[in-house]
Amino acid sequence: MPNALKDQVALITGASRGIGKAIAVRLAKQGVSVALVSRNVEALKETAQVCSEFGNPVLTLPCDLANTGSIQNLVSQTTAKLGGLNILVNNAGVAITDPADSGELEDWDLTIDINLRALMHLTRHALPEIEKASRGAVINIASMAGRRPFGGASAYCATKHGVVGFSHALFEDVRERNIKVSAVCPGYVATEMTSEMGLAVEKMIQADGVAKAVEFVLTYPDNACPIEIQIMPQRSPYSS
Repeated sequence: MPNALKDQVALITGASRGIGKAIAVRLAKQGVSVALVSRNVEALKETAQVCSEFGNPVLTLPCDLANTGSIQNLVSQTTAKLGGLNILVNNAGVAITDPADSGELEDWDLTIDINLRALMHLTRHALPEIEKASRGAVINIASMAGRRPFGGASAYCATKHGVVGFSHALFEDVRERNIKVSAVCPGYVATEMTSEMGLAVEKMIQADGVAKAVEFVLTYPDNACPIEIQIMPQRSPYSS
């Protein structure tokens, strides 16, 4: 069976660790050239080293996505150095748990800037390049918090609801151009972000499980699109 992803180009944010790193490695294994975005330069280099072992071009793009003025440059560097753009994976995010009645407004602004505003801006800049390819995709890593909000993280839940809503509207905008759009909504994933929550790691979703969902969307038949994927731990990570 031919590899549908071989020689495609993917731009992945939050690629230095956790879910983003797992996505980058899984796509690199499938012959995808990857452009990796993160603020963490050293960790980004480690991800790039792993991806390069599969023999595909790898580009590292250190960037603070809260600075929206630098986002367009990510697309232009990717297309100039890797020859185009087929896939955008918006994975970068922060999880600041401030309740609605006492949260710091600066924290809310940062959460909105990274989780939603940067995602929307990068998508807007990437779409004209993705449309040049014969097939393309925009995959947004949302959260079950975008479907099942909980107290104590009002801004985070709001941004993830925004990501889901944006993804569904985006699909309607680009579906006739052979561009897939999907919001992947995982529950608790075993990453550094959740490492201090006291959950049972072995019962949590693993980062590669989310990466597998991304690959599923990208290799799905061209005449249909899984526009949203919800992933929950099979067993509750709260249980003993």
